[in-house]
Amino acid sequence: MKRGLILMFIFGLAMAVQAEDETYLAGEEIFESRCAETCHQAPEAGQLKPKQWRIVLNTMQKRMHKAGMERMTEQEFDQVLYYLTVER
Repeated sequence: MKRGLILMFIFGLAMAVQAEDETYLAGEEIFESRCAETCHQAPEAGQLKPKQWRIVLNTMQKRMHKAGMERMTEQEFDQVLYYLTVER
């Protein structure tokens, strides 16, 4: 019984890590394709604090909209924010 619980915990932890890795990689891809390559030289991830990145991303969303570009979805926004703020 105890061994089964331990295995379930390890499996759950592995799944969470995999989901975080997928979110990180998706955020990196979106950032590189929609931010870094599209408009300007983007700052390095980790250069700003999470609150600052949220403000920057919201500002960029508005600028993208004004320029006739498609805004990021809420999921894309969250993935990019995760990529920019997680310590790796």
